[in-house]
Amino acid sequence: MAVASGRRRLDVGRLVMVPAAAVILLADVAALGHGGGSGAAGALRLIGEVLVIAFYALMIWCYLRRDQAVATSSSVTAHAAAVAATWLPFVLPLLHGTPPGPVRQAVSDLLLMSGMAWAVWSLHVLGRNVSVLAQARDVVDRGPYRWVRHPLYVGEIVSSLGVVIGANSVVAVAVWLVLCGLQVYRALREEQTLLQALPGYRDYRSRTAALLPGLL
Repeated sequence: MAVASGRRRLDVGRLVMVPAAAVILLADVAALGHGGGSGAAGALRLIGEVLVIAFYALMIWCYLRRDQAVATSSSVTAHAAAVAATWLPFVLPLLHGTPPGPVRQAVSDLLLMSGMAWAVWSLHVLGRNVSVLAQARDVVDRGPYRWVRHPLYVGEIVSSLGVVIGANSVVAVAVWLVLCGLQVYRALREEQTLLQALPGYRDYRSRTAALLPGLL
């Protein structure tokens, strides 16, 4: 929320994301356990589904409690990339090819579970600073943010890669590569806002990797 002339403005992001996340959450709860499978493979898939549910439940909680933004990017392209990167992963399951074999499916489930576990942890630590658009609230340097500046995007990239492997489609791979590019651009534009609005962010940025420690 922003404050102007002593009045609170409507938090448009909250008005959009809370209902959207609630719809996704209800759909995922309804589909829980319907993916089939038994033994270790079934357990792995079930854990992934539970983590997805936990992610959207936590997202609702974070948005309901989130703090006032210190600054918001005025870049239209930054906003477009953020929105596209947020919703593009939902297209991936629709781009399925031939059914994956058991090994490919196991890799898919493992990546989805790992990526979602990392994303849930990242979102929990980010807490009230959550935002789809590029906004500045506070410098978060705890949890996974000790190692990378954008761990939530890393979790989303890894989990969506799991979906792509399960989809077993060249088109899905191409869309995933676009998603990676959007997340990188999104992170770069977000950092411009953070550097301008938060005095402590420059020091944090100088000692922390963006997405991959030692590489990026």
